[in-house]
Order: sequence, then structure tokens, then C-alpha cells
Amino acid sequence: MIKKWYETAKECTALRKNTLRADLCLWIDDIEKFTNKNTMESTVKSILTSAVIKGLDIIGIVNASGPHIGLIAQNMAIAQQMDITVVPGQSYMTSDKQELFIYNLKKPIPPGLTTADACIQAHKMRGFVMARNVGKRKAQVLNKLVGSPSAPDAIEIFNAKAGSYQDVDIDFPRFVSSGALSANDLEQMNIFTLIDRKDAVEMGFLAPEEGVDYTPKYLKGV
Repeated sequence: MIKKWYETAKECTALRKNTLRADLCLWIDDIEKFTNKNTMESTVKSILTSAVIKGLDIIGIVNASGPHIGLIAQNMAIAQQMDITVVPGQSYMTSDKQELFIYNLKKPIPPGLTTADACIQAHKMRGFVMARNVGKRKAQVLNKLVGSPSAPDAIEIFNAKAGSYQDVDIDFPRFVSSGALSANDLEQMNIFTLIDRKDAVEMGFLAPEEGVDYTPKYLKGV
């Protein structure tokens, strides 16, 4: 007798795709701005849920004060076995007026650093730096630093919430982001960057083999 498709499916393991959807700019307020812990956790969970529904694989949670809220989101996604990788990030304005998103941090980068010093500090902490709002003049400066510890690792060329697009000739990986401020924002923006799994591993967003074999909850009977 031929088994029903669902019985067969429950015995199988779904393989993760090799091309991933990444949105590295989702904003959540400072922890201090939430009235209580439950409100904060509900906000974080709603954004994580929307990201999963949208089909995102990697999201960056950024905040001006540091990676604290991103770490909470990361821990929640792991604890609840969500099918998404959260990268904690910090939005940073350098003393020479360059905007940066700095990821994979455990603690904030101190204020008042130049672009070069901020990048060096982040790289010492195994962080990943993405520059944003890079004009043609700044692009020329950054291009000269390619491959050095004082250079960012990527640039954001489009942010849907800000409505800005930077058409620059630059030798860095390029990302587009939603800039979503809420779960509702995220659901309304069909913006993400396609990234190869091997590149995501090299950038420090994924551990080697992380999520390669993934069994969805519906196949576990959950």
C-alpha cells in the first residue's frame, strides 16, 4: 500500500536553500522606552513572526544605543526555535559624520570614533560593518581602504523606509534594507537582499552548516 504524502513527509528532513533572504535594518526602540518587559517581548516577537512569515532567513535588529535589543531578539528566536537567524546590530554615527550599522556585537561601540577607528574596533570584536548614506565622495575614500581593518565590510545602497538610493561605484558588497520600524512596516515592504549561504557564513551571520538541515514544525506534528 502506498503511504499518504503526509506520512512520508514526516519521515523526511527539509533541506535549507542555499540562497538566503536578508534584511539587515529592522529598528526596535531602546529597551528603556518600553513601559514593561511584556510589551517589549511582545514587540520583539511580532517582528520576528512577521519576518518568518515574509520568508526572511537573516534579519539585523539595529538600535542607536547598542546591540541589547538585538540580543534579546536573537535569544528569543533561538528559545522558540524560530526559522530565522537574528543578527544584533548598532546604528552608529562616527565623528566624521559617516553612518554605520555594526553587527555581531555583544556590547556597544563607544561614541566619538572616526570611521576608521570604529571599523577597527568592530573588527577586533569580530563585528561586521555596513556603511549607509555613502555619497560619491565618501565612496572614493572608502574604496582606497578595501581589505584593510579600517574599512567597512559592505554598504547599504537602498533603504525603503528612508526612501534613499545611493548610486555609487564602490567595491563592497551591497545590501538593500526595509528600515522597518514595526511588524506592520515589515509586512508592507517587499524588500530584502539575496545572499549566498557561503557569503553569509564568511560575513559572520551564520555559523558553518547552521540551518542546513531544517525540519519545519508542521512536519514535526507541532
